[in-house]
Amino acid sequence: MKIANKIGLIASLLTLSLPSLTLAQDNHFENGMAAYEKKDYETALVSFSAALEDKYLMKGRDVPRAYNFRAKSVAEYFDLMLKDNNSDFISENPNILVNAFEDLDQAIRFDDGRCNAIIADTKSQLLDVTFQFGKTIADSLRVDRGSNDPRTDSLIVLVIDELQILKKLSGESYEINDLLGLLQYKEGNIEEAINSFTESERIYQATPPLTADYNHVYNYYYSALINYLELHEFDNALEDVKKARKFISQYFDGNEEAKAFDAKLEALEFQVKLLKN
Repeated sequence: MKIANKIGLIASLLTLSLPSLTLAQDNHFENGMAAYEKKDYETALVSFSAALEDKYLMKGRDVPRAYNFRAKSVAEYFDLMLKDNNSDFISENPNILVNAFEDLDQAIRFDDGRCNAIIADTKSQLLDVTFQFGKTIADSLRVDRGSNDPRTDSLIVLVIDELQILKKLSGESYEINDLLGLLQYKEGNIEEAINSFTESERIYQATPPLTADYNHVYNYYYSALINYLELHEFDNALEDVKKARKFISQYFDGNEEAKAFDAKLEALEFQVKLLKN
């Protein structure tokens, strides 16, 4: 067979195969959407991933939608796992939220403007579930809300990375900085922890929430621990303890949890004064 004829035959075969390949990718996408609507998130994730393996064979309008709904499926599935306290799922899928944020970037990249609303909605969901994840891990590390789950420690670095992404996307937030400060302190990143706690306090005092946030007392407590145990700045440590105790007495007088924590702060204050003198 002549070379020209061979080339023509190959071109014909390729032309004939392209519709079937495109149809396969379309089917994967439609299966993903159907599974998402049924809240069958595992099937949805598998189907969207299959579709995106050859995204250039998909209909152009479906590419940003596939990325968006893969990220959206992660956000909603992860939220369910958090509510069910499913630490196995979380520890077995350590990068799932980071990957979802990357999917969101890809959705924005391929979007021609028609998916703006659904992408914005998915972004909001991802920001919320990431914050809730960080708060869950942080709560389990706090002194009076202890968790005995050893897997928590292995997630600290991951949560720090995800909260940093959240911070870039959502802007100034005392809550995110409080969480980051605690996790960085637990990881031994003292300078970063100080910076986070300082930034949080600045934001909190500049625009305090309508209702005092009890969790913010840990900003003062861990700042005190850093000044006391790490930097040996005893005057600063005492100032932090006084801020924490004033915060509790001013906003949470009568609260049993706060009362127990204040006793811990009083003991810390005594220790610091003893060393200082």
